[in-house]
Amino acid sequence: MAFASTDVNVLVYKYMVEAGFMHSSYTFANESQVTKAFPDMSSTPPNALIRFVQKGLQYIEMEANLKEDRHAVDEDYQLVAAADAIMNDSKDLKELVQTQRADKQEDSDDQEDRRDSSDRGTPSVMAQPAEQKPAKGLRRGRGRGMPPQSHSPARQSQLDQPHPAQPVSDRHMPDHRQAAAHADKQTPGHATALRDMPNGHSQHTQPAARPPNTLKPVFPPQITVLDTQSRETRVCSWCPTAAVLASGLGDPEALLWSGDAGCSDTQMPTVLAHSGAEADKSSVVECMDWQSDGAMLATGSMDGWIRVWNKSGQLLQTLKGHGSAVTCLKFSRHTNLLLSGSFDKAAIVWQADTGVQMQRITAHAGSVCCVAWKDDHQFATASADHVIHLHSGDQACTATLRGDDATDLTHLTWSPNGDHLVSCCEGGMLLVWSPAQQTLLHILKDHTADVHAMAWSPAAVQGRQHTLATASQDQTVRLWDLVSGSCQHKISLASKVRSVDFHPSGHLLVSGCDDGEICLWSIPDGHKVYTSTLSGGVTSVAWNSSGDTVAAACRNKLVHLILMELQ
Repeated sequence: MAFASTDVNVLVYKYMVEAGFMHSSYTFANESQVTKAFPDMSSTPPNALIRFVQKGLQYIEMEANLKEDRHAVDEDYQLVAAADAIMNDSKDLKELVQTQRADKQEDSDDQEDRRDSSDRGTPSVMAQPAEQKPAKGLRRGRGRGMPPQSHSPARQSQLDQPHPAQPVSDRHMPDHRQAAAHADKQTPGHATALRDMPNGHSQHTQPAARPPNTLKPVFPPQITVLDTQSRETRVCSWCPTAAVLASGLGDPEALLWSGDAGCSDTQMPTVLAHSGAEADKSSVVECMDWQSDGAMLATGSMDGWIRVWNKSGQLLQTLKGHGSAVTCLKFSRHTNLLLSGSFDKAAIVWQADTGVQMQRITAHAGSVCCVAWKDDHQFATASADHVIHLHSGDQACTATLRGDDATDLTHLTWSPNGDHLVSCCEGGMLLVWSPAQQTLLHILKDHTADVHAMAWSPAAVQGRQHTLATASQDQTVRLWDLVSGSCQHKISLASKVRSVDFHPSGHLLVSGCDDGEICLWSIPDGHKVYTSTLSGGVTSVAWNSSGDTVAAACRNKLVHLILMELQ
């Protein structure tokens, strides 16, 4: 098989594009002229370089496990860490495998001797400190024929310690390779050890747990690109209870992606079509929301219809009650009730699983632009008439809050504890209300341009009040304490910030910007712990429920999954 340097360039260039290295891939393409040699790379499968490297590592591992006659693999197959396979030649790897077999046999003999002693009733004695064995494994970076370098005693002691494996993404590794990678990560500091105590006894101790507010990526995350087949994608939203991702808005079709710990780049999504005999074929999806238990996904479109799907993509109900485009919808916190708003100036409460219209609200003089639940019975609606109506149960309107008549309302959200209602106006002004007292508590004017997204920190954060994060067109993210009405932190970025979302632990915040930059920020100090630039401007970011994957929807009609290991 002929394999030229231009073939390598294609694999490297595709990897750089898929990983989001926009500027680096542009420079590489110009210097290598790869786009001229291969003008059409559409036939190159996603993650081709990763797969090619994996196959090579698997071959190297099998070669190191061959018998002396090189016609069959030894029955005592030994796993080889990726770093060992990369940094050492076949002869050294063969020696490593033989050493691993010898150590394994020695451990087995020791266990057999202990069992024999126990069976004979041999009294146990306090074990004396044994002579330390040399570190197992090969020293990285030593090629064949290269003499060992001399080092100071301190440096030599460091070199003699076993080296941890280079982090490897489990997403693209077979099971036996995953086992090798995880096994290679076991360093003496991670294993349970016997420690001498002041009273002369010993006890099993575990390494001290890292404080949860120091979460950070421990290796460069693996980025998977999902191709939406040129469908407009302005929002991505994870199912709260399963590895299912919904993407869409701005297109007559939404998509469902499913998979273990995220989604596969080669997987075909389930298409949620919003056109048909009963609907306007030019309709596009304008809003979507998951039920809290993940059983249902609701989508609202320009044709005035609401469609309710299960997480497998099956259409359960079609709700028709609005006379114009559906602008917003929201499930209640713990029930099947769905609240929707429309350009027809009406808000409707639905029983989503049956399609029954429970309540129709026509109190507004303008189109309903925002809806928000406080709990399973109380909710708020906001309209282009600059008025917020509060509702409880079947009552049409229990209170009215009127803010700035000069600007339109763009966002509406309740604090998780229900004490505050926050509305956002054009221009970025935030109004903080006390619905119980029907009073305006704070007017926050720190933002100088429109706010595109708001997110609350989860209740899991101990010792702190719920924090509100806002993303603005003024190129900042702000963290707010609404009790005092103060901005705790201002995070400045290089372009307009379109979306923010809190990690399930509450100790990390992800932001997405127009220039494609994805950033992770530690909470509450607001320090940047990770950044990556994707190939298109980011319109939406969202953490999955397990907190190991960020989904990012981009203007180039691609969805990126950033799978990361945190510590």
